[in-house]
Amino acid sequence: MYPSLFPYIFRAPFSGDVTQEITPRFLSPDIKGSPEIEARILREVASYGKQLGKVLEALQALSEKTKVPLPEIDALVAGVERVKAEMKVTLRDEAEAALTRLKAVDEAAWEEVVGRKG
Repeated sequence: MYPSLFPYIFRAPFSGDVTQEITPRFLSPDIKGSPEIEARILREVASYGKQLGKVLEALQALSEKTKVPLPEIDALVAGVERVKAEMKVTLRDEAEAALTRLKAVDEAAWEEVVGRKG
């Protein structure tokens, strides 16, 4: 019996890799601003996640300083930290699996990779 080629020939909507460019003009032409400036900021300064992270840090510092609780912000930050921690484990597992595969097919390349210093 031959493996099915169906999954390689037909791709249902949302079944593959999905990438999306987020630009200010995507949803409405009435949005003020410049997509070129946004794109350059994302490339040269910081991602939206990094920018939002700084805002969340500032809100938490302000909350602590003023003793005004912000439970929704705290929950958001905790959720982000949880996902980051989970992804670190996932990435490490994937890296270990890749190194195991590399060692099995090309031990010299594996030794070169694992022998590198940080």
